[in-house]
Amino acid sequence: MSTAYALPNGQEGNILLNPFISISGIYGLLLLKLLFVGLLVVNLYILNNCKHEIAPYLKEGLKSSVAVLGIVLTINNIFVGLYDWSFLGSVVAVLNA
Repeated sequence: MSTAYALPNGQEGNILLNPFISISGIYGLLLLKLLFVGLLVVNLYILNNCKHEIAPYLKEGLKSSVAVLGIVLTINNIFVGLYDWSFLGSVVAVLNA
């Protein structure tokens, strides 16, 4: 929801997703997000059925990284929507300078 809120005020920062979203719009974005969630579910299913000793750590790492990524991107999208400013865009600009 935060992406849909922020997109009219900015642009998609991911260079791989930007052309797809510009062609298919918000519905394409929804499809990509559903695909991402589907891949997460498949990965969690595989890790739940894996008997390797490291599987529980991979499962927790996957859940934690997705949660942190979601929080960071949601906050960034809110900033873009409210203030037309992206801290992630600013970090990329500094790194490219």
